[in-house]
Amino acid sequence: MVGVAYRGDIPLEDIEVDFQVEPIERAGSIGFGVRELVTLKGDLSEAQRVRLQRASRYCPVGQALTKGSMEIEDEVQWRSGEITAISSAPRNLPELAGTLPVIQPGTVHGSCLLDTKEYDQDGVMQHEGEAKVYVETRNLTHTSRWTLMAGHSSPGLIPPPFPSTHAGWAASTVTTLSSLLPLTDELDLRDLQVEVGLNMSGGRDLSQTSAAEGRIVHRNAVRRVVAPGTPRSMPIETIQAALQRDPITIAYKEGGILLDEKVVIG
Repeated sequence: MVGVAYRGDIPLEDIEVDFQVEPIERAGSIGFGVRELVTLKGDLSEAQRVRLQRASRYCPVGQALTKGSMEIEDEVQWRSGEITAISSAPRNLPELAGTLPVIQPGTVHGSCLLDTKEYDQDGVMQHEGEAKVYVETRNLTHTSRWTLMAGHSSPGLIPPPFPSTHAGWAASTVTTLSSLLPLTDELDLRDLQVEVGLNMSGGRDLSQTSAAEGRIVHRNAVRRVVAPGTPRSMPIETIQAALQRDPITIAYKEGGILLDEKVVIG
């Protein structure tokens, strides 16, 4: 949104984003939903506010989680060495007895670090700067808190948003598989891992232009599951059935994560 405001000559002075994460236990849900509040600061017209709201809805990460813009290619590599692709049209998958962990309620607050914007020698913005993100969630015994950094800084300094999102997807996939796969002493959980990759062709200019225009950009993602055992002891249909229940995968493919969104001028 900072980049869209800069490119559109919109006098955005500051921005804060708040997410409320809520567990949802009902048929057809992915297990949780998010309520979003974006607070803009500056002397903005209603047309400018609407433009920035559209950019919020169509930013790359927002598209991935709410618009079903991800096209996922899955493959499995067993510890025995065999590799095979997973069909995108599953049929006759087995029922799995395991259950997924309940998503705990929590909050996320992000604030823009204005002094981290980077300009070239001609005064043209090259990097939109970083954001400080505060995460708070409950667990079984107490409330946990984290502080994270993310943004569009120079390469090698701060990770940009999409790699952080993909890391969450990989972690979600590992949790889903370890919860649902029928692991035994022979099929050791330590042999399970997930690798993800993303084709980010088009870069920042395409992302900001499509966000400003409210246009969906489909991106290809490749996910490799390194599974314990062999195709015989851990059938691909079992792995596929587990992947179909992963909440972030469902959000990537179908959206449905956003319960409510507001953009206000504060």
